[in-house]
Amino acid sequence: MHIREWLDSLRMQGMKLGLENTAELLSRMDNPQNKFPSIHVAGSNGKGTVCSILANTFSLNGIKTGLFTSPHLCNVEERIRIDGKQISEKELSLALEKLRFFCEKTPKITPTFYEATFLSAMIHFSISGVQRAIIETGLGGRLDATRLVKADCCVLTRISLEHTEILGSTLVEIAKEKSAIARPGVPLVSIWVEDILVRNQIIKSTGTSKLVKWYKPDSNQKMKDEAIGLANLVLSSMNLTMTSNEAARLTIWPGRMQIIQYSKELEILLDSAHNPSGMFRAFEEISRKNKKIETLIFGCTLQLDLQNFLQPLINSVQSLGIRNIILTEPQEGRTESLSVEVLFQKLSYDLVGIEFVNEKSPIKAFQKAKSLTNKGTLLCIGSLYLIGNILSILKLDDGDSMNILSESKN
Repeated sequence: MHIREWLDSLRMQGMKLGLENTAELLSRMDNPQNKFPSIHVAGSNGKGTVCSILANTFSLNGIKTGLFTSPHLCNVEERIRIDGKQISEKELSLALEKLRFFCEKTPKITPTFYEATFLSAMIHFSISGVQRAIIETGLGGRLDATRLVKADCCVLTRISLEHTEILGSTLVEIAKEKSAIARPGVPLVSIWVEDILVRNQIIKSTGTSKLVKWYKPDSNQKMKDEAIGLANLVLSSMNLTMTSNEAARLTIWPGRMQIIQYSKELEILLDSAHNPSGMFRAFEEISRKNKKIETLIFGCTLQLDLQNFLQPLINSVQSLGIRNIILTEPQEGRTESLSVEVLFQKLSYDLVGIEFVNEKSPIKAFQKAKSLTNKGTLLCIGSLYLIGNILSILKLDDGDSMNILSESKN
């Protein structure tokens, strides 16, 4: 079986929390994750932005830095980067071949797709001689495969209700899972939490309250500015003199408040949001941009709390001047898309007078949106998979387009 076919076959394993298989495979490979220190990042919203800014900060300071994130927008190679550039297809195939060799040893171990990408990242970082890694958790923290990295700092971004069927039905339960990335004697840097029960749970996870360093963002702070502030606190807690300000200016995190100049008169604003908190923050920031948004493309995956997920969109349509909403269904994701019929039923009740178009195909949805938008801003928001679909349609899914570190230092 070709190595990429083998990787795709691992999707059949689904999602499995637990460290046993990953720990055994790492041990068989002589623990490549221990050959460099890592900053380990968990949370519900903003993880990727913080990780990308931190990774670029170290890279700009001459430290060869690996970055592991998930999921990917367009291509699996995006999950594994060194100094801003994603792994090549050939390099990933080589790492996967090494991994499969150790999987086939007795007793045979079949990892999940996610575990395989994480393990491939550890192999590639080790072979490439990275000096530092920034590692984003996939789901939760306590039982996530990334919990096995050698972390010298741990970070918590904003926590909200998500994956409640797995992580717990309350913020305290979810905080317990995510803050379990804390290591003895290692600083835990966290966004300030107003809920005292959640805050106490985070403190409890460290074993000693003095190791928790809190970042208190301003109430009107932009998401990227919040990420910069959190990243700077991470660096200072590690007694490093570098800051993330310049790195943030040069960081391009695809699909997150990303602006693409499509033509002289038309720009495209892309942002992914996968839970109610993410939707609220996204539309809060979009509203501050004061852009003329006539048309919106929207599609998402199944939601446990659909009404709260849609409410920020409903609340913002009038103030943003949106007149056309193109509903579509994200493709090629591991989570089932919500049908355009259900979305239309939910949104049209509250948004009387808005022109709706139901178009299951993201390609056709984008074509329709262009025909309705001559100038100004076309907003595409929703599932990460939808944003990946749009980037592929725009032919911005290659390695160069996915480089997260701008070469411009002017």
